Order: sequence, then C-alpha cells, then structure tokens
Amino acid sequence: MKPSGIEWLGDVPEHWEVNRIANVFREVAEPGTEELPILSVSIHHGVSDKEIDEEDMDRKVTRSDDRSKYKQVAPSDLVYNMMRAWQGGFGTVAVSGMVSPAYVVARPLRELETAYIEHLLRTPQAIEQMRRHSRGITDFRLRLYWGEFKNICVALPPQAEAIAICAKIEEMEERFNTMTIACEESIALLQERRTALISAAVTGKIDVRRSGFIPTCQAEA
Repeated sequence: MKPSGIEWLGDVPEHWEVNRIANVFREVAEPGTEELPILSVSIHHGVSDKEIDEEDMDRKVTRSDDRSKYKQVAPSDLVYNMMRAWQGGFGTVAVSGMVSPAYVVARPLRELETAYIEHLLRTPQAIEQMRRHSRGITDFRLRLYWGEFKNICVALPPQAEAIAICAKIEEMEERFNTMTIACEESIALLQERRTALISAAVTGKIDVRRSGFIPTCQAEA
C-alpha cells in the first residue's frame, strides 16, 4: 500500500493510479436524435438500459417532445444528475441513448472500466466529497457542476483488475439478492403460519392450555 495523498481515499495499492476525474473523463453535450431512446438515471439503480414508459415515470418528471434538447450518451459514459449526484444520482451507460439536458455526461478519455468508477463514487466517503463540491443554499438545492466534479480525485486500478473487481461485486450482489428473496419468502410463510395459528386458537381448534397459555380473562376469574 501507499499513501494516496487524498484524505478520503487514504492508502491505496502501490500499483494503483490516483488521478483527477478531469484527466480520465471529458464532458460532452451532443444533441439527441429521434431514433435514440430516452434513458433515466436512478439513485438506486443507475442508468436504465431502455426507455421507460410514461406511466412508469415519476409524476414530477416530464418529457419534452423535442428530442434534440436531450444529450446523447454512449456505452461507458458516466452520467450524473447535478442536483442528486450527492445522493447517488449517477451511473454507467450500457446502451446508446439520450438523457435529460439537466444531466452531465462524462466520456472516458481512454480505455476505462466506468462501472468501477460508479462503484467507487457510491461509497459513503465519495458521496461526502460530492456533497462538499456541490453548490447551493440547502441540501435540496445543491448542484454538482462539471467544473467542481472534475477536480475530485479517484483511485484507479489497472484495467484488468478493475474488471475483476466489478465482476466480484456483481457476483456478491447476485448472492445477496438470492438471500434476500429466500428471506422474504420465509417471512411470508411465517406470517401465514402465524395468522393460521391465531385463527385456530381464537376459534378453539387448538387447545392453548397444553402450551401453558392461560387466557387473561380466565386468569382474572
């Protein structure tokens, strides 16, 4: 390990590079075209891989009929919502499309595993850095402009290692998702059994006295 020279990063592996975002990404603002889908950026799920139907969109979001007002994005671009970057409103683009003109589109200057940058920027320490670099009177009005975002420093492993890290994170997420589904199914089953047990007890189908339970009214009598 070696000192990164950046307080929030701390020590990093010796062979990793520490660099400003401006040295690995550039801001782009290419106008949209009719044939490209409009993608959304979620705090929890990043950039969508297809256009979301109007009825499935947040009621606060409205779309313009003029698609040239949107910004084009390409695979491996990093996109973030200026007002919600510090809340996790950014992600990696997987398909060609367009995003809101209120978003910043950052394109890699070299071969780069953008998904790794996304994972890094979702850490609590990075979120705090983005909040610090954002401008605004209150939290709800904070904006992270490209001029500030590009000065944030990140730790970059070699490309092969970054790909391996992303693959491992994906594997872990799949395992956690499987565990979550299993737990939710178990909870649902236990709730059904609880309901059935209560129903059987209050209708006299089971003798609760065998379990040592004495109804309150009977105890008072």
